[in-house]
Amino acid sequence: MSDLPNSRRLVFVDVDTQVDFMLPSGRLYVPQAEQLVPNLRELMLWARDHHLPIISSADAHAPDDPEFARWGPHCVAGSPGQGRIPETLFPDAVVVENRPNAFHLPPAWVGQIVVEKRVYDFTTNANIEAILASLGRPRFVVFGVATEYCVLSAVLALRKRNLPVAVVVDAIKAISEEGGRKALAEMAAAGAEFVTTAEIIR
Repeated sequence: MSDLPNSRRLVFVDVDTQVDFMLPSGRLYVPQAEQLVPNLRELMLWARDHHLPIISSADAHAPDDPEFARWGPHCVAGSPGQGRIPETLFPDAVVVENRPNAFHLPPAWVGQIVVEKRVYDFTTNANIEAILASLGRPRFVVFGVATEYCVLSAVLALRKRNLPVAVVVDAIKAISEEGGRKALAEMAAAGAEFVTTAEIIR
């Protein structure tokens, strides 16, 4: 990807790489999501080595969340399944709860913040405008699960704000092949680019 900006101009968006989605034992397992783990590990370590900001979205549902009528219980706040897989969680990650004024600008914008949400779109977190404003206008590099739901929502939300977005195609996984294809087409129509893990970390 020849026009990819230098690492200082990148922000990674790690979408919902939580136990309930990523592992076969999870409550809402995305088929074959665990196959992404090597690439997810590479991306996260590269981001850390290059001092990049990482926004990690995370479902954090109440035990009686209305969404469960469609999907069944998953990612209940504080449950083991709501946690991230080890490969996408840094020990010093900062959690930004979905309540006003939960985000405090760090002295240096590096490392991982976990942005909690109750719906597909991570930009519904009450602090997201402050978070995005603090980052300026970098290129957002998006990966995670599931392609046709939360990944698509993240990409479209960023593109709606006219922010540059690159989707890491070998670090996303769809629930269904058809859903994944349609989502990629929708992302492309919205102006997203597509890259591979190797192109990011080269």
